[in-house]
Amino acid sequence: MDGGFLGGNNDSSFSGGGSGSSSSRRPMGEQTLRPVTMKQLANCEITQEGTFRIDNADVTQVTFIAAIRRVTELSTNVSYTVEDGTGQIEVRRWIDQTETAEDAQKRRDLVEDVYIRVFGRLNNFNNRVNVVAHNIRPIKDFNEITYHLIEATLTHAQFGNHNGAGNGSDAMVIDQGSGASTALGNALHDKIINIMKEYHELEEGASVHQIISRLNGIASEKDVREGIDYLQNEGHCYITIDDDHVKSTEAF
Repeated sequence: MDGGFLGGNNDSSFSGGGSGSSSSRRPMGEQTLRPVTMKQLANCEITQEGTFRIDNADVTQVTFIAAIRRVTELSTNVSYTVEDGTGQIEVRRWIDQTETAEDAQKRRDLVEDVYIRVFGRLNNFNNRVNVVAHNIRPIKDFNEITYHLIEATLTHAQFGNHNGAGNGSDAMVIDQGSGASTALGNALHDKIINIMKEYHELEEGASVHQIISRLNGIASEKDVREGIDYLQNEGHCYITIDDDHVKSTEAF
């Protein structure tokens, strides 16, 4: 992974609180890089002290993968609206006034619909969580999306087990839901996921048209598309090269 994400930041939003009475916990939150989803960020707790908590643990530095949906460039910073199928958030990156031509080109390559890996620091503005990025890079291997979801799920499970944040108040995106049986608890959803798994070796995954064709006579096109949308919103699959290609997050 790219280094340097724990370096200093000149954003005044993050100044102060370096050596307070909460030294037993705050340094860990400051120095630990936490893989997260947009849903986790949207549901994170903001304490009266201004710290962020996910699964009852302090969080400051985060990493995630998302698709760029909107880019707003100003003279001093670039704002990206990004989403990962579970929600969306604003990411801001300051423009280095001494950036090289190569760095400027890399920044211009970050356009709408490009999947990116973000390393950054949580920020609170008007009681809304956003991220100030230290490093942003485009995703070249879509398997990294699956690996990230697995890593975020594992980290969430580990913190939940230690801090009692699992049952009832689970804010993780991958949620089997109530009434789940042997798989997702819905016959059509199970069939859709199983078809996706058959195409997992392909970088682009399964096309929506392939899934619709395979389920012809079992479910209508409308039901299949609604099923795929539901599975994506629940974190069971994700979009790959375009809106018509998807992969299951359960293939590993």
